[in-house]
Amino acid sequence: MDDQRYMTIPPAAIVPGSLPKFKIYVLSSRGQYVLWTPEGNRITPEQLAKLSDSGLREVYIELEEEFKYQEYLETNLEAILKHEGPSDDQKAAIFSKVSTNVVRGAFETSFGGTMGMNVLRRTQTLIRNALIFVAESKSLLALAKMVGHDYQTYEHATKVLWFTVAFLSNNPDILEQIQPDYQTLVEDLRTEVLRQCGVAALLHDIGKALVSPEILNKNGILTPVEWEIMKRHPSDAVAMLLDTDIPLFVKKAILHHHEDFDGGGYPIGLEGPVIGTLARVLRIIDTFDAMTSRRPYKEQLSPLRAAQIMVGEPQERKTNGDIRGQEARDQGMRSCFDEKLLKRFIKFLGNMRLNVSL
Repeated sequence: MDDQRYMTIPPAAIVPGSLPKFKIYVLSSRGQYVLWTPEGNRITPEQLAKLSDSGLREVYIELEEEFKYQEYLETNLEAILKHEGPSDDQKAAIFSKVSTNVVRGAFETSFGGTMGMNVLRRTQTLIRNALIFVAESKSLLALAKMVGHDYQTYEHATKVLWFTVAFLSNNPDILEQIQPDYQTLVEDLRTEVLRQCGVAALLHDIGKALVSPEILNKNGILTPVEWEIMKRHPSDAVAMLLDTDIPLFVKKAILHHHEDFDGGGYPIGLEGPVIGTLARVLRIIDTFDAMTSRRPYKEQLSPLRAAQIMVGEPQERKTNGDIRGQEARDQGMRSCFDEKLLKRFIKFLGNMRLNVSL
Protein backbone atom coordinates (compact mmCIF):
# COMPACT_ATOMS: atom_id res chain seq x y z
CA MET A 1 0.00 0.00 0.00
CA ASP A 2 1.11 3.53 -0.71
CA ASP A 3 1.98 5.58 2.42
CA GLN A 4 0.70 8.71 0.70
CA ARG A 5 -2.83 7.31 0.80
CA TYR A 6 -3.02 7.44 4.60
CA MET A 7 -2.94 9.93 7.43
CA THR A 8 -2.34 9.34 11.12
CA ILE A 9 -4.95 9.97 13.78
CA PRO A 10 -4.57 9.58 17.57
CA PRO A 11 -6.35 6.61 19.19
CA ALA A 12 -7.54 9.16 21.77
CA ALA A 13 -9.91 10.51 19.09
CA ILE A 14 -11.81 7.22 18.92
CA VAL A 15 -14.86 7.18 21.20
CA PRO A 16 -16.01 3.89 22.72
CA GLY A 17 -19.43 2.92 21.39
CA SER A 18 -19.24 5.24 18.40
CA LEU A 19 -19.81 4.32 14.77
CA PRO A 20 -17.11 5.97 12.63
CA LYS A 21 -18.10 6.40 8.99
CA PHE A 22 -14.52 5.68 7.91
CA LYS A 23 -12.17 2.70 7.95
CA ILE A 24 -9.38 2.59 10.55
CA TYR A 25 -6.05 0.87 9.97
CA VAL A 26 -3.05 -0.12 12.06
CA LEU A 27 0.51 -0.52 10.84
CA SER A 28 1.87 -4.03 11.17
CA SER A 29 5.44 -4.89 12.19
CA ARG A 30 6.10 -5.56 8.50
CA GLY A 31 5.08 -2.03 7.55
CA GLN A 32 1.72 -2.98 6.08
CA TYR A 33 -1.56 -1.17 6.68
CA VAL A 34 -3.99 -3.65 8.21
CA LEU A 35 -7.72 -2.94 8.52
CA TRP A 36 -8.52 -2.58 12.24
CA THR A 37 -12.22 -1.79 11.88
CA PRO A 38 -14.46 -1.19 8.84
CA GLU A 39 -16.61 1.91 8.47
CA GLY A 40 -19.83 1.92 10.45
CA ASN A 41 -18.52 -0.65 12.92
CA ARG A 42 -19.18 0.02 16.61
CA ILE A 43 -15.95 0.56 18.54
CA THR A 44 -15.97 -1.32 21.84
CA PRO A 45 -14.05 -0.40 25.01
CA GLU A 46 -12.38 -3.79 24.80
CA GLN A 47 -11.04 -3.01 21.33
CA LEU A 48 -9.60 0.28 22.52
CA ALA A 49 -8.08 -1.32 25.62
CA LYS A 50 -6.41 -3.95 23.46
CA LEU A 51 -5.11 -1.21 21.14
CA SER A 52 -3.70 0.68 24.12
CA ASP A 53 -2.11 -2.45 25.57
CA SER A 54 -0.36 -3.08 22.26
CA GLY A 55 1.52 0.20 22.67
CA LEU A 56 0.31 1.68 19.37
CA ARG A 57 0.32 5.48 19.53
CA GLU A 58 -1.08 6.05 16.05
CA VAL A 59 -3.77 4.57 13.85
CA TYR A 60 -4.52 5.50 10.26
CA ILE A 61 -7.33 6.49 7.93
CA GLU A 62 -7.38 6.96 4.19
CA LEU A 63 -6.71 10.55 3.10
CA GLU A 64 -9.87 10.61 1.04
CA GLU A 65 -11.88 10.10 4.23
CA GLU A 66 -10.38 13.04 6.14
CA PHE A 67 -13.58 15.08 5.84
CA LYS A 68 -15.57 12.23 7.43
CA TYR A 69 -13.01 12.13 10.24
CA GLN A 70 -13.34 15.87 10.84
CA GLU A 71 -17.12 15.52 11.03
CA TYR A 72 -16.67 12.63 13.48
CA LEU A 73 -14.44 14.72 15.74
CA GLU A 74 -16.90 17.60 15.80
CA THR A 75 -19.87 15.34 16.47
CA ASN A 76 -18.09 13.43 19.25
CA LEU A 77 -16.04 16.26 20.76
CA GLU A 78 -17.96 16.35 24.04
CA ALA A 79 -17.45 12.63 24.57
CA ILE A 80 -13.75 12.91 23.73
CA LEU A 81 -13.23 15.77 26.20
CA LYS A 82 -15.11 13.93 28.96
CA HIS A 83 -13.37 10.59 28.37
CA GLU A 84 -10.70 9.81 30.97
CA GLY A 85 -8.46 7.95 28.52
CA PRO A 86 -6.95 10.79 26.44
CA SER A 87 -4.35 13.07 28.03
CA ASP A 88 -4.99 16.80 28.33
CA ASP A 89 -2.46 17.42 25.57
CA GLN A 90 -4.31 15.00 23.28
CA LYS A 91 -7.64 16.63 24.12
CA ALA A 92 -6.16 20.07 23.46
CA ALA A 93 -4.86 18.98 20.05
CA ILE A 94 -8.22 17.49 19.10
CA PHE A 95 -10.12 20.55 20.34
CA SER A 96 -7.77 22.81 18.40
CA LYS A 97 -8.38 20.85 15.20
CA VAL A 98 -12.15 20.95 15.62
CA SER A 99 -12.31 24.63 16.52
CA THR A 100 -10.05 25.56 13.62
CA ASN A 101 -12.40 23.75 11.25
CA VAL A 102 -15.43 25.48 12.76
CA VAL A 103 -13.87 28.93 12.35
CA ARG A 104 -12.68 28.12 8.84
CA GLY A 105 -16.23 27.07 7.98
CA ALA A 106 -17.57 30.32 9.42
CA PHE A 107 -15.20 32.35 7.26
CA GLU A 108 -15.76 30.35 4.11
CA THR A 109 -19.55 30.60 4.35
CA SER A 110 -19.64 34.28 5.28
CA PHE A 111 -18.23 35.84 2.12
CA GLY A 112 -21.74 37.00 1.23
CA GLY A 113 -21.80 39.19 4.31
CA THR A 114 -24.23 37.17 6.44
CA MET A 115 -23.86 34.54 9.16
CA GLY A 116 -25.88 31.36 8.61
CA MET A 117 -27.73 29.53 11.37
CA ASN A 118 -25.69 26.37 10.79
CA VAL A 119 -22.48 28.27 11.50
CA LEU A 120 -23.94 29.72 14.68
CA ARG A 121 -25.12 26.29 15.80
CA ARG A 122 -21.65 24.83 15.28
CA THR A 123 -20.12 27.80 17.11
CA GLN A 124 -22.44 27.47 20.09
CA THR A 125 -21.76 23.73 20.34
CA LEU A 126 -18.02 24.31 20.18
CA ILE A 127 -18.16 26.88 22.99
CA ARG A 128 -20.15 24.48 25.17
CA ASN A 129 -17.45 21.88 24.70
CA ALA A 130 -14.74 24.45 25.42
CA LEU A 131 -16.36 25.13 28.79
CA ILE A 132 -16.23 21.42 29.58
CA PHE A 133 -12.50 21.33 29.00
CA VAL A 134 -11.39 24.59 30.59
CA ALA A 135 -13.40 23.77 33.71
CA GLU A 136 -10.47 21.49 34.53
CA SER A 137 -7.72 23.64 36.06
CA LYS A 138 -5.04 21.33 34.65
CA SER A 139 -6.23 22.21 31.15
CA LEU A 140 -4.39 25.53 31.53
CA LEU A 141 -1.10 23.69 31.06
CA ALA A 142 -2.32 22.22 27.80
CA LEU A 143 -3.55 25.67 26.74
CA ALA A 144 -0.15 27.18 27.56
CA LYS A 145 1.47 24.91 24.98
CA MET A 146 -0.56 26.60 22.24
CA VAL A 147 1.25 29.89 22.82
CA GLY A 148 3.69 30.57 20.01
CA HIS A 149 1.88 28.66 17.28
CA ASP A 150 1.42 30.20 13.83
CA TYR A 151 -0.81 33.24 13.47
CA GLN A 152 -3.48 32.22 11.02
CA THR A 153 -6.93 33.76 11.36
CA TYR A 154 -8.50 30.41 12.26
CA GLU A 155 -5.86 29.34 14.78
CA HIS A 156 -5.81 32.84 16.26
CA ALA A 157 -9.56 32.74 16.86
CA THR A 158 -9.18 29.37 18.58
CA LYS A 159 -6.53 30.66 20.95
CA VAL A 160 -8.43 33.86 21.72
CA LEU A 161 -11.44 31.67 22.54
CA TRP A 162 -9.43 29.47 24.91
CA PHE A 163 -7.72 32.37 26.66
CA THR A 164 -10.98 34.31 27.04
CA VAL A 165 -13.02 31.44 28.45
CA ALA A 166 -10.21 30.27 30.76
CA PHE A 167 -9.45 33.81 31.98
CA LEU A 168 -13.09 34.65 32.70
CA SER A 169 -13.73 31.25 34.30
CA ASN A 170 -10.95 32.01 36.75
CA ASN A 171 -12.19 35.58 37.37
CA PRO A 172 -15.96 35.48 37.99
CA ASP A 173 -15.94 39.04 39.33
CA ILE A 174 -15.05 40.21 35.81
CA LEU A 175 -18.07 38.30 34.52
CA GLU A 176 -20.06 40.34 37.05
CA GLN A 177 -18.85 43.48 35.25
CA ILE A 178 -19.94 42.03 31.91
CA GLN A 179 -23.34 40.89 33.24
CA PRO A 180 -24.21 42.93 36.37
CA ASP A 181 -26.51 40.29 37.89
CA TYR A 182 -24.14 37.41 37.07
CA GLN A 183 -23.59 36.24 40.67
CA THR A 184 -27.33 36.03 41.37
CA LEU A 185 -28.13 34.00 38.26
CA VAL A 186 -28.79 30.26 38.45
CA GLU A 187 -25.89 28.09 37.31
CA ASP A 188 -27.27 27.43 33.81
CA LEU A 189 -27.63 31.15 33.12
CA ARG A 190 -24.13 31.89 34.45
CA THR A 191 -22.81 29.26 32.07
CA GLU A 192 -24.78 30.90 29.27
CA VAL A 193 -23.11 34.27 29.96
CA LEU A 194 -19.68 32.63 29.77
CA ARG A 195 -20.66 30.76 26.62
CA GLN A 196 -21.73 34.01 24.92
CA CYS A 197 -18.39 35.57 25.88
CA GLY A 198 -16.80 32.63 24.08
CA VAL A 199 -18.90 33.36 21.01
CA ALA A 200 -17.53 36.91 20.98
CA ALA A 201 -13.98 35.58 21.26
CA LEU A 202 -14.36 33.00 18.50
CA LEU A 203 -16.09 35.39 16.07
CA HIS A 204 -14.25 38.62 16.92
CA ASP A 205 -12.43 38.64 13.57
CA ILE A 206 -15.22 37.21 11.39
CA GLY A 207 -15.38 40.54 9.54
CA LYS A 208 -12.01 39.67 7.99
CA ALA A 209 -13.93 37.24 5.77
CA LEU A 210 -14.71 40.34 3.67
CA VAL A 211 -11.06 41.44 3.46
CA SER A 212 -9.08 40.20 0.46
CA PRO A 213 -6.41 37.52 1.10
CA GLU A 214 -3.84 39.85 -0.49
CA ILE A 215 -4.35 42.35 2.34
CA LEU A 216 -4.77 39.77 5.11
CA ASN A 217 -1.61 37.90 4.17
CA LYS A 218 0.54 40.80 3.00
CA ASN A 219 4.16 40.34 4.04
CA GLY A 220 4.84 43.91 5.04
CA ILE A 221 3.28 47.19 6.10
CA LEU A 222 -0.12 47.99 4.65
CA THR A 223 -0.67 51.11 2.60
CA PRO A 224 -3.01 53.77 4.04
CA VAL A 225 -5.80 52.53 1.75
CA GLU A 226 -5.26 48.91 2.76
CA TRP A 227 -5.20 49.93 6.41
CA GLU A 228 -8.56 51.69 6.06
CA ILE A 229 -10.01 48.54 4.50
CA MET A 230 -8.65 46.42 7.34
CA LYS A 231 -10.09 48.79 9.94
CA ARG A 232 -13.58 48.03 8.65
CA HIS A 233 -13.54 44.42 9.85
CA PRO A 234 -15.17 45.05 13.27
CA SER A 235 -18.04 46.95 11.63
CA ASP A 236 -18.36 44.32 8.92
CA ALA A 237 -18.50 41.62 11.59
CA VAL A 238 -21.44 43.25 13.36
CA ALA A 239 -23.24 43.74 10.05
CA MET A 240 -22.85 40.02 9.38
CA LEU A 241 -24.31 39.19 12.82
CA LEU A 242 -27.04 41.83 12.80
CA ASP A 243 -29.96 39.48 12.10
CA THR A 244 -28.83 36.74 14.48
CA ASP A 245 -30.03 36.22 18.05
CA ILE A 246 -26.55 36.83 19.46
CA PRO A 247 -26.91 39.10 22.54
CA LEU A 248 -26.25 42.81 22.16
CA PHE A 249 -23.30 42.78 24.58
CA VAL A 250 -21.58 40.20 22.35
CA LYS A 251 -22.13 42.26 19.20
CA LYS A 252 -20.78 45.36 20.99
CA ALA A 253 -17.69 43.46 22.15
CA ILE A 254 -16.97 42.33 18.59
CA LEU A 255 -17.50 45.88 17.27
CA HIS A 256 -15.25 47.44 19.93
CA HIS A 257 -12.44 44.86 20.29
CA HIS A 258 -9.96 47.26 18.64
CA GLU A 259 -10.98 50.29 20.70
CA ASP A 260 -8.18 51.59 22.95
CA PHE A 261 -8.64 52.71 26.52
CA ASP A 262 -6.94 56.03 25.66
CA GLY A 263 -9.34 56.68 22.78
CA GLY A 264 -6.85 55.94 20.01
CA GLY A 265 -8.49 52.80 18.65
CA TYR A 266 -11.06 52.05 15.95
CA PRO A 267 -13.64 51.97 14.43
CA ILE A 268 -15.26 54.65 16.65
CA GLY A 269 -12.51 55.97 18.90
CA LEU A 270 -14.25 55.18 22.19
CA GLU A 271 -12.40 55.92 25.40
CA GLY A 272 -12.20 54.47 28.90
CA PRO A 273 -15.16 52.79 30.64
CA VAL A 274 -17.42 53.61 27.69
CA ILE A 275 -15.82 50.54 26.11
CA GLY A 276 -17.57 47.42 27.42
CA THR A 277 -15.65 45.11 29.75
CA LEU A 278 -15.73 42.16 27.34
CA ALA A 279 -14.32 44.30 24.52
CA ARG A 280 -11.52 45.44 26.84
CA VAL A 281 -10.73 41.81 27.68
CA LEU A 282 -10.67 40.88 23.99
CA ARG A 283 -8.38 43.83 23.22
CA ILE A 284 -5.81 42.45 25.68
CA ILE A 285 -6.03 38.80 24.67
CA ASP A 286 -6.15 39.54 20.93
CA THR A 287 -2.95 41.60 21.24
CA PHE A 288 -1.15 39.08 23.43
CA ASP A 289 -1.79 36.19 21.05
CA ALA A 290 -0.80 38.24 17.99
CA MET A 291 2.48 39.26 19.62
CA THR A 292 3.40 35.73 20.77
CA SER A 293 2.52 33.99 17.50
CA ARG A 294 4.78 33.15 14.56
CA ARG A 295 4.09 35.33 11.55
CA PRO A 296 5.81 35.53 8.15
CA TYR A 297 6.98 39.13 8.62
CA LYS A 298 8.14 39.08 12.25
CA GLU A 299 9.58 36.87 14.92
CA GLN A 300 7.28 35.80 17.71
CA LEU A 301 7.85 37.32 21.13
CA SER A 302 8.11 35.35 24.33
CA PRO A 303 5.13 35.70 26.69
CA LEU A 304 7.34 37.64 29.10
CA ARG A 305 8.55 40.08 26.44
CA ALA A 306 5.01 40.58 25.11
CA ALA A 307 3.76 41.34 28.61
CA GLN A 308 6.62 43.78 29.21
CA ILE A 309 5.75 45.70 26.05
CA MET A 310 2.03 45.69 26.84
CA VAL A 311 2.63 47.27 30.26
CA GLY A 312 5.36 49.61 28.99
CA GLU A 313 5.15 53.36 29.21
CA PRO A 314 3.29 54.74 26.17
CA GLN A 315 5.15 57.02 23.79
CA GLU A 316 4.13 58.53 20.48
CA ARG A 317 2.17 55.86 18.63
CA LYS A 318 1.80 55.42 14.92
CA THR A 319 -1.90 55.64 14.11
CA ASN A 320 -2.11 54.80 10.42
CA GLY A 321 -0.40 52.87 7.70
CA ASP A 322 0.88 50.10 9.99
CA ILE A 323 -1.61 47.34 10.66
CA ARG A 324 1.20 45.18 11.96
CA GLY A 325 1.90 47.64 14.72
CA GLN A 326 5.52 46.58 15.40
CA GLU A 327 6.62 50.16 16.00
CA ALA A 328 3.75 50.91 18.36
CA ARG A 329 4.37 47.73 20.29
CA ASP A 330 8.06 48.47 20.62
CA GLN A 331 7.22 51.90 22.02
CA GLY A 332 4.89 50.57 24.71
CA MET A 333 1.16 49.99 24.65
CA ARG A 334 -0.09 50.41 28.19
CA SER A 335 -2.50 53.20 27.36
CA CYS A 336 -4.28 50.89 24.90
CA PHE A 337 -5.59 48.70 27.70
CA ASP A 338 -7.64 48.81 30.85
CA GLU A 339 -4.69 48.65 33.26
CA LYS A 340 -6.57 46.76 35.98
CA LEU A 341 -7.70 44.08 33.54
CA LEU A 342 -4.22 43.87 32.04
CA LYS A 343 -2.69 43.21 35.46
CA ARG A 344 -5.29 40.52 36.11
CA PHE A 345 -4.53 38.88 32.76
CA ILE A 346 -0.79 38.87 33.44
CA LYS A 347 -1.42 37.26 36.83
CA PHE A 348 -3.54 34.65 35.04
CA LEU A 349 -0.68 33.96 32.61
CA GLY A 350 1.58 33.40 35.59
CA ASN A 351 -0.85 30.78 36.89
CA MET A 352 -0.46 29.07 33.51
CA ARG A 353 3.29 28.85 34.25
CA LEU A 354 4.20 31.06 31.33
CA ASN A 355 6.89 32.92 33.33
CA VAL A 356 5.44 36.39 32.90
CA SER A 357 5.78 37.68 36.45
CA LEU A 358 6.69 41.37 36.15
